[in-house]
Amino acid sequence: MGIRRYFPELSKSGLSWVIVAFLALIVVNLATFAIGRTEVLDVLNSSPFGALLAPFVYDSWGTIGGLGGVVLLFSPVLFGTPVSQRRSLSVFFVTSSIAIGVFAALLWDAFYDNTGLYGSGSSSIAISAQGVIFALSLLGLVRLARQDTRRLGTLSSHWWYSFAIIYSTLILTSLWFVLSLEPIFIPTLLYNWRVHEFGFLFAVTATAAYAGRRWSALGLDGVVRIDEMLMNYHFDDLSLRLPVRIPKYRVLFKQVRGSDTMELHPELGEIWVSESFRDKEYSVEGPEFEKELLGVMVRAALVAEGTNPEDGTHETARRFDEIAKFVGPPPKS
Repeated sequence: MGIRRYFPELSKSGLSWVIVAFLALIVVNLATFAIGRTEVLDVLNSSPFGALLAPFVYDSWGTIGGLGGVVLLFSPVLFGTPVSQRRSLSVFFVTSSIAIGVFAALLWDAFYDNTGLYGSGSSSIAISAQGVIFALSLLGLVRLARQDTRRLGTLSSHWWYSFAIIYSTLILTSLWFVLSLEPIFIPTLLYNWRVHEFGFLFAVTATAAYAGRRWSALGLDGVVRIDEMLMNYHFDDLSLRLPVRIPKYRVLFKQVRGSDTMELHPELGEIWVSESFRDKEYSVEGPEFEKELLGVMVRAALVAEGTNPEDGTHETARRFDEIAKFVGPPPKS
């Protein structure tokens, strides 16, 4: 199952768009490097639109690495976000990083440039992307504090702490970069420092505004909602409470038959959950979702033993009850 074990909506997350967008930026940078940075800038400085294009011109190999690095840093932030919001977050990340990076360069050219030549370099885009990641990491810690999912079980607790470490690391490394490694908040009008300062601060502000509009959808209101991420994490939690080891099933929303709310499909390695559960508020004490998922998992345990859970025999019913009685209530926090 690999990555899909924990990120069942990877193909719909929009991460591929992020990769393509930043790869395209890298290719454009390398193309201007191959043509000749000076030659490209000569052409741009003779054009009234040159200021818009100058941020896409190669300036250093560090910038190339930065454009690729922000994609890697954005990935864990993206997968800590509720599934329904991942695609829109990916679009926001790409558009805001590029737009703010270009805008920061335009501001410098308009108000601080005393050379008569356009400033250049995609580092303004990379630092804007870092500002978005920094703000999303801060918001991620807020979500973890308000959505304490550690009570769901051992593995959900593991992922809660893992994301807390990831967010904290991203916050601290971002601060280390902008305050120490490349201190952008210093009294200078030089292109790199001033443009980076604009890009980082505007990106943080734009991200805060974006989150404010989607506060509930991003889980920042503290409500835990049922989505594929929660269902798959919780499947692993519940598996530990079964007396029989069962294979990993992918839990996903699908149309189910009749009045059923969940279906077991061992031939696909999937558990289908009715759309009626999507985005409903989840409560550890709420029995409905928990009871249904456990029932399907007990049937999966029978399948793992070579028993058809639908044969209706007394022996199958007895074995079902025998497995189910070990499940018990969820663990206390």
